[in-house]
Amino acid sequence: MITLSDILGSEIAGVPASKLALFFILIFLTLIVRSVVLHILNKRVAEFVKKTETELDDLLLNAIINPLGYFILLQGFYIAIISLGLPEKIGLFDISKLVNNLYLFAFTFILLYFAFRIIDVIGYFIQEKAKQTESALDDQIAPLFVKSLRVLVVTMGVLFILNNFGYSVTSLLTGLGIGGLAFALAAQDTISNLFGSFTVFSDKPFKLGDWISIGDLEGTVEEVGFRSTRIRRFDQALVTLPNSQFIKSGVVNYSEMKKRRIKFDLGVTYGTSAGKITQVVEGIKKIIEEEDRFDNSFYRVYFTDFGAYSLNILIQCYTRTTNGNEHLKIKEEFNLEIMQLLEELGVEIAFPSQTIYLEKT
Repeated sequence: MITLSDILGSEIAGVPASKLALFFILIFLTLIVRSVVLHILNKRVAEFVKKTETELDDLLLNAIINPLGYFILLQGFYIAIISLGLPEKIGLFDISKLVNNLYLFAFTFILLYFAFRIIDVIGYFIQEKAKQTESALDDQIAPLFVKSLRVLVVTMGVLFILNNFGYSVTSLLTGLGIGGLAFALAAQDTISNLFGSFTVFSDKPFKLGDWISIGDLEGTVEEVGFRSTRIRRFDQALVTLPNSQFIKSGVVNYSEMKKRRIKFDLGVTYGTSAGKITQVVEGIKKIIEEEDRFDNSFYRVYFTDFGAYSLNILIQCYTRTTNGNEHLKIKEEFNLEIMQLLEELGVEIAFPSQTIYLEKT
């Protein structure tokens, strides 16, 4: 008759049945512990967290749950495998080293996963803060900052794994430094664009949607990246401009205008008397002063020049609005009022002309 002690004393594939039984018991206990811990976090702790006013604890709890579940499974499986008492080597395979390396790799992967979840929480709050600021550039910087954090975390994780696998991280970094120098020399334009990006992000000469001009390019800003900026011209063509241009050339931001100028010369015919000129000047001044849409703190209306075919009156004033359509509407009404004034005074607008004198012989 086969007893329980006989079964536990037998071997399966060279491993005692008692150790195999312990292995499966540890796996079963691991699954139970994981289920209990996740249940407590999902139910009890979650109910307590919902009662708090801040959103931070909710996001942190969600970021912790999945990585913690994987970590419990990893620890349980690792302890269960150790309990088997496997030999150090089987043929050419170093079993102990293989198990430790797999554990280290899985542990690093879970740690990176947890770090990514925390970075998502940080990114969420950075984007929320960016929405509260007036600058739209903050909305562009936030996702770039989150991506940079992820790259940093992955780099640290890879270096950690390589160091624990016996590779010399110092030699690797030295080699990367020499290679990086050669790469930097070959990528001067890229580095220049990155410095241009830092200038854009720090000085904030414009924000998304602004109407700007740089050199011969004029349009609205659609996207700002680390290497380039996309500008939509008024003919609807999209131009990708390297950020290094913002270091070399000045940027004119028309969207930051506090008021918008109207300036032109009004030419009247030479047959206009001095009295009529004075009435025209005073009449235009009165139009500007009585219009609330003009900034009356500064304007100019003067008879300035005896032109080639006209008597020129300089008109310079500012509208309070900077909106393009509203500005043009005010300018149109202003021009019509000037025409009406000239009609009432009987003053004619000059146009290019020539007078030919014929002499009798």
